[in-house]
Amino acid sequence: MFILAFFLVGELCHTSGLIDIPTAPRYDIPGMWGGGLTFSFPLFNEDPNPNDDLKPDPKDFTMVFRYGFLGRGEVAVAMYTPVTYALSVSYLFKKEENNAPAFFAGIDDISYNTHLSTIGMSADQGFIEEKVYNSYHHRPWELFSCYLAMEKSFSRIFDFVLGIGRGRYIGYGWRSHIFNTDFFVLGDDYTNPDKKASAWAFGVFFGGAIKLPGSLELMAEMDGRDGNAGLRYNHRYFSLTLAIAKCEHFGNNRPWSPRFILGFESTNRFQFETPKVGSIECVIRDNTTKQLLVNSVVDIRELNKRYKTRGGTFGLSLPAGNYTITVSKPNYVDYITKVKVKPGIKTKLIFNLKKTEEALIKEAAFIEKEKNIKQYFEQGKIYYSEGKLDQAKAAFQMVLSLNPVHKGARDYLSKIEPRRQELIRAYTTEALSREKSKDLTRALAYWQKVLELDTNNTQAKAAIAKLQNQIAKPKKPRRKKAVVKKPTRSRMTTAEIDALYKKGVSYFTAEKYDEALKIFKRVLAYNPNHKGAREYKKRTEARIKILKSGG
Repeated sequence: MFILAFFLVGELCHTSGLIDIPTAPRYDIPGMWGGGLTFSFPLFNEDPNPNDDLKPDPKDFTMVFRYGFLGRGEVAVAMYTPVTYALSVSYLFKKEENNAPAFFAGIDDISYNTHLSTIGMSADQGFIEEKVYNSYHHRPWELFSCYLAMEKSFSRIFDFVLGIGRGRYIGYGWRSHIFNTDFFVLGDDYTNPDKKASAWAFGVFFGGAIKLPGSLELMAEMDGRDGNAGLRYNHRYFSLTLAIAKCEHFGNNRPWSPRFILGFESTNRFQFETPKVGSIECVIRDNTTKQLLVNSVVDIRELNKRYKTRGGTFGLSLPAGNYTITVSKPNYVDYITKVKVKPGIKTKLIFNLKKTEEALIKEAAFIEKEKNIKQYFEQGKIYYSEGKLDQAKAAFQMVLSLNPVHKGARDYLSKIEPRRQELIRAYTTEALSREKSKDLTRALAYWQKVLELDTNNTQAKAAIAKLQNQIAKPKKPRRKKAVVKKPTRSRMTTAEIDALYKKGVSYFTAEKYDEALKIFKRVLAYNPNHKGAREYKKRTEARIKILKSGG
């Protein structure tokens, strides 16, 4: 069965291409074929000087048949007129992968005349600019227009092509002459017939296509001679293209004119497609914790497509067939598996990704680090509550050496020195009070606490030496104190109770907390409802507790 298909490949580009520059071969299935027709006409037909040699360009058409081979190459046969034919070949020798572009090469206009156009073949036949090139003997041979090019896709939205070629990719117009190597030889003498053009000159061509919603594609290019732009609609089995070629002529005098081009494409690709599809459902999780792994990458090699999962699961409908799926995520070993998608069946795949050795080492080190941070921080808090401020300071500094932004450790370190001064004052006051009450042992203990907090405290050093000397002296036998019977409530008047209460308050003010506590207890023994004694008793007990705990 022969299908006559219509395909826009530009004015002379008959393997896969944009408008007039080639792209990497699209006939990537061995045995795939197609054909087409291109029709073009000038937008303006005015001829302001009918008597000169420049006439408006005529309408033209191109019929082409293409065939794919080896899954990488294409061969195309084009008919421009009933007696004008040309052969084109292209081959993809490196596919686009791993962020590297595709590289391909080809030869256009393999024919039986040195000069070739869609209008006919001979040096004096062609479009206006080709006739002008010939008038100053600078029209290059279109025969065997070979080229080398690369193609790169960006985020599956934009395709870019860049290449060099000879023959039809070389122009000698006032704009196009700067895009070929003869520019460095001829310079501004590109119209001088006495200056010989190089038969081996190469021109630069480039272009790109942006994918739009609705299966549309916006194209623009410079083919070495002309600037072209167009819009293409891509269906699964055909494509329709509208384009404007020779856009640079919009600003030129007539009869120079841009050209409108229309084309339609269809191929036999449908013969290679499986009519039914299946689907896959992927669950991606950590091999140890079984937690879902978000932002993993699923790569399907046969489709040359990559997908990013968001929530640890991924679903996709696929034509029935065999696929190689690679799941990857930073810090995990790539998981590669082969899966067979059956028509109408959902295949569930569970990918348990294992962490890399490097990631496991880092994770273990992180866990150990967090454990040490917690241990040092908790120990520092205990030291702080016990008044062991130097040990607390060392512990909190260890925390900051492991985590410089640890807020808790920074807060505690900022409080250590104020707390040190507060304890020194409290211990000093209590030590002096004990000395006055002749409780030398307790006084010595408080002075020693002061020295632990401030090793250079001269007052504490002197007091410790003095107390140690006094304690070392032999003690005189203590006289037995007469036992004073505890007075009963009936023996104390209200005035006597108030006097006793005021004595307790004076002891509290003098920081003699033990003596004050005894007085307040006696007052409450005589008058359990005495509010002042009850309140001062609570305050005195709280102060004694703070001093005993070191805080």
